[in-house]
Amino acid sequence: MNFGLLTECYVRVGKSHTQAFDDTFDQIAAAEALGFDSVWMVEQHFRPWSSILPSPMVMAAAVATRTSRMRIGLAVQVLPLSNPLRVAEEAAMIDQISHGRFDLGVGRSGITKFYDGYNIPYAESKARFDESLEIILAAFSRETFSFEGRFHSFQNVTLSPQPLQQPHPPIWVATSNPEAFPALGSRGFPLLLWFQGSSFEEQVRAFRQAWQEAGHRHEPQILLRIPAYVGETPARGREEPRESALHDYQRTVRENREAGQEDRAQRAEQLIANYDEVLRTRVAYGAAAEVTKRLREFKCRTGVTGFLLDLNFGGQIPQPLVLKSMRLLAEEVIPALR
Repeated sequence: MNFGLLTECYVRVGKSHTQAFDDTFDQIAAAEALGFDSVWMVEQHFRPWSSILPSPMVMAAAVATRTSRMRIGLAVQVLPLSNPLRVAEEAAMIDQISHGRFDLGVGRSGITKFYDGYNIPYAESKARFDESLEIILAAFSRETFSFEGRFHSFQNVTLSPQPLQQPHPPIWVATSNPEAFPALGSRGFPLLLWFQGSSFEEQVRAFRQAWQEAGHRHEPQILLRIPAYVGETPARGREEPRESALHDYQRTVRENREAGQEDRAQRAEQLIANYDEVLRTRVAYGAAAEVTKRLREFKCRTGVTGFLLDLNFGGQIPQPLVLKSMRLLAEEVIPALR
């Protein structure tokens, strides 16, 4: 089982952006010392009041120089917003800097605000993603190549540096589109999933079936992102992260209303009004025994091979409590699930 720390570099109300970065680096240092397997960065844009991580590549490079053991992943790089050749170059560079500890997670993101800010039509996101991934794979696999596509064209380019991991760093793909699961299984991509209260067992079965039918020799890897918090008692485990979780849903209401997505805004309002529903369907909160049971249920039900633990969902949990939760996870939860 892979247990990873996931971060968006959250900004707590009243906290400076400098402090947000400092707190994030302190959490990453704690994760390395406590035995977490990996750390994953989430690309975020235009949310200065919440998350400040517009370049997960830059963050990954900084983390590479501050750690020596954990793997370093992106969850994810939003490919349609980036130059894919640049993504391949930077991924190879970080793989070298980290001595082969880099994982390249890629996806489209469903947040239209990102696309609006970069003046890229969201309707083009799938076509841009597919073309970008093709270019990245070509850059990793061919010494010199040319490409003519709908959005990008390159002539006689050579990736430099080459990645340390061969043929390239693992490329993880995030999706919530049911139609994408079989295709990803057939192509042998490891999978990143976001837990948002809905069932995805059927899609994972389709992914695994396609994987087996394609004849891949290694077992499929599936990592699940989930908000988690461990308190010293069941009551503290539920109540200490409450304000932060509800803060995130309040942000969701505001952003979806701005984007004209009223259905999503109303669903978030329902969660704000019913924290018990959040606890039951959206998060893994509680004392160590409760969180262990919850994660074990996910593992048994879906066959995931690891968790990306969002330990400050909403970004408003005080830093001492975040670090205490990390310690309890490392000491009491992770060993029980290994």
